[in-house]
Amino acid sequence: MGGEESAVAVVARFMELAARTAPKGKGTDVLVTRVISGDELGTLARAMRAFGKERGFSFFLRDAGNIEDSDACLLIGANGRVHT
Repeated sequence: MGGEESAVAVVARFMELAARTAPKGKGTDVLVTRVISGDELGTLARAMRAFGKERGFSFFLRDAGNIEDSDACLLIGANGRVHT
């Protein structure tokens, strides 16, 4: 891993840490995070293209290209629990 790729990996991990440590609603953490790079970026891009074509969402097709051109991607989601 070169210096630039190494720096990207560090920044991605800092971004992940920032998401994990940000204040949460009602103090409940429902976040799921993952940093992907390398071959996983191509896998994500292919899935985005398939989803975009299937649903007619052209922005998924555009964004798939952006993912392929990236060195890393931080995915942030919620685990789906509902708190009232």
